[in-house]
Amino acid sequence: MKCKKLVSLALALVMVLSLAACGGSGSTTTTEPAPAPAAGSDSGAAAAPAVTTTEMVDDTTGLKIACEPIELSMGCSGTIEGTASGDAVYKYLDEVKEWTDGNFVINFYPSGQLGGDAELIEGVQMGSVDIFMGSPSSQIGLVPELAILDISGLYQNIEQCNEVLSGGVRDQLETYYNKAGLHLGSAFATSFRITSSNKAVNSLADLQGLNIRTQENKYHMAFWKALGANPTPLAFGELYIALQQGMLDAQENPWVSYVGAKLCEVQKYMIFTNHIPFILTYVTSQSKYDSMTDAQKQVLNQFFYSVQKETAEKSPADDLRMQKECEDKYSLSCTDLPQDIWEAYPAATQAVVDLMKQDIDPDLVDSYVAAAKAAVGN
Repeated sequence: MKCKKLVSLALALVMVLSLAACGGSGSTTTTEPAPAPAAGSDSGAAAAPAVTTTEMVDDTTGLKIACEPIELSMGCSGTIEGTASGDAVYKYLDEVKEWTDGNFVINFYPSGQLGGDAELIEGVQMGSVDIFMGSPSSQIGLVPELAILDISGLYQNIEQCNEVLSGGVRDQLETYYNKAGLHLGSAFATSFRITSSNKAVNSLADLQGLNIRTQENKYHMAFWKALGANPTPLAFGELYIALQQGMLDAQENPWVSYVGAKLCEVQKYMIFTNHIPFILTYVTSQSKYDSMTDAQKQVLNQFFYSVQKETAEKSPADDLRMQKECEDKYSLSCTDLPQDIWEAYPAATQAVVDLMKQDIDPDLVDSYVAAAKAAVGN
């Protein structure tokens, strides 16, 4: 098994062997319990324990973690079967059982079986659901500071966003999660929100008055208003019919939502606006996480890490697959963002920033924007 830090593993092995020799304790590694002596064997000769590093590993082949039995529930509101994120989740739901010889079990309930996003995150806070999988937007009611992730027009690619999320910003957000009684297990971007329309959008002029469905999110709406469009919040479940009947012209979502809801059947054009990264979070309650043993935390953290790594690696190819499917099967016309719309982004972004500073700590907003600019290189 290849670890991220082989030197750390070697040091951990030395510590365990030296502590075993002197009867010490306090090692930072988890060990498999020594097997009971076979009948007739010398019970005084203890078997050497199998050691597992506490660090996250990229290759989980053969990973074993001695773990006390635990069973958790995880819910999400979306349908993820057949997607990069779904494939990763199901793969590692099976693997956690293998790592722990069946002692660590996560029961997964997708497609809103335990409720919508709002009910799920509230369930985590109250303890009726153990893990929430979903976007930050639905959590703003409990953690208002997550609004910074709704600032449009900051990034040129997903790697830049993930660079920011893996740095100090994540630690800042964890502090706010903790105040709400929650623990942020993972936060990462998989792709961008992009815009589909029944009207061609070849310039900024084509956005003027465009009736576009958005989430009921004032920061999303402020961005589109600043660009001249007419943002209209609507429940996602009602979107297909609204587009089909011409009540709305356009909508914005990542590929996975667009294809999953079959919006390719009722839209003609796709514009790669790439205005907001689509971010996935995995959240538990702080009390639940604190109640877990170190070994259980290690398993859960490795699960989050592995799912994040595999989803991020496979999402670009998955997006290209969905794009080709829509182009070939539905004759969807896909185009890059027109230059004059891109040039209008900074002013629209600033409108969102100014609005947001009225609601949450302005210093947090400024530090996030500065981190994004540093990642982009301007």
